[in-house]
Amino acid sequence: MPISFADVTLDWESILAALREHPDLLSILEAERLALETDLNLIRVLKSRQEAQAASRQELTQKIKAVRAHGVAQAIAIRAVAKGKIGYRNERLVHFKVAPVRSRRRAPKPEEVPQAE
Repeated sequence: MPISFADVTLDWESILAALREHPDLLSILEAERLALETDLNLIRVLKSRQEAQAASRQELTQKIKAVRAHGVAQAIAIRAVAKGKIGYRNERLVHFKVAPVRSRRRAPKPEEVPQAE
């Protein structure tokens, strides 16, 4: 099932907001942040053009798909670097929509039932 345009842009906005909240990662991911921010602005412009110009819809749709693929790659790169820099167990990963590795709880041992003699 394809993800909607709104879902993609909201995801990218949340990643950029998470980066603003973590200035320690911002310096490391500046190039990726700029690329994702550029892609976000470009995809918004292309989407508005797509809606305004029905005649060139197919061409703009192809451009949107190309920018979206690039932006998805940037989002993956940002999440991967964040996971590596913050730590794969750190709860701050949820800001980037990455589940931290958590220890599993052991199931309690079943109690033995005394047998009648």
